[in-house]
Amino acid sequence: MKKVLCMLIAVLLLVAVFAGCGGPTKSDPVPTNDNVAPDESAVSKETPAVSEAPKDTSDIDYGANLAESYAAYLEAKNAVIIKITDGLSNNPDAGMAVLSFLGVGMTDLALLPISFFGMGQETMEIGLSMMGATNIQYTENGNNYTVTYSDKENKEFAYSGTYNPAIDALTCTVTVNGAESTYIEYRKAAFGYIGQYYFLNEDGTTSIYMIAVDGEDGIIGISTTPGKPAALTGSEAADFPKTCSEWYSVKGTTITGMTSDGLDLSFEYVPTDSSN
Repeated sequence: MKKVLCMLIAVLLLVAVFAGCGGPTKSDPVPTNDNVAPDESAVSKETPAVSEAPKDTSDIDYGANLAESYAAYLEAKNAVIIKITDGLSNNPDAGMAVLSFLGVGMTDLALLPISFFGMGQETMEIGLSMMGATNIQYTENGNNYTVTYSDKENKEFAYSGTYNPAIDALTCTVTVNGAESTYIEYRKAAFGYIGQYYFLNEDGTTSIYMIAVDGEDGIIGISTTPGKPAALTGSEAADFPKTCSEWYSVKGTTITGMTSDGLDLSFEYVPTDSSN
């Protein structure tokens, strides 16, 4: 668990400063059976395998599964973000598009409490102390997680999340003083990961980020369309973020996109030393 915590903090700090890193690595499938596989040499290949009895799910460590899953998702997602911003910042025609990623890059910091779901009360308190949080109350119930706290301005925050290990998916709703302000979800897809973030800003405007990660490639969509987007189904195509009015894609060393000003982008880039 300490290893996962260190990984999470490293990833979050990485996003905060847009530092470079290596390519993302795919996470291992969520384990569903801890039993050791039988030795094939001791079992006749002609003998049908005996079906195992259903495992008692009461001892499954959902928290460990979620912590590892979320860390893997962040690593894959943020590697794509860094790859795209690296390319945009080194293209004179696309440099201003990097500004669109300021909000994208801050999402993980704004959602820091989610990073500590499944790690216990003590870890949650240590993590949130970095934000100056007080009155921290944290509960775990199976694969449901809730944390509430107050910030320095005495605003009351509540994060309520549910993790589905069968499909490796997390949904989480955030309220501020009782009013919903944020909704996040991600899930494994056939090609990698899909995710989306919905923020209702204090001025009443909406910020939506849609994400698809396919190995080391991916697409980030950005929208300000009012209203909460429909929940992910898991059947989304790898290019579903292109439904946003603004989007950026990286495939190998080719970056394409549509800027907020309606400018079509398509160029090859050479990664900078800091991104390797």
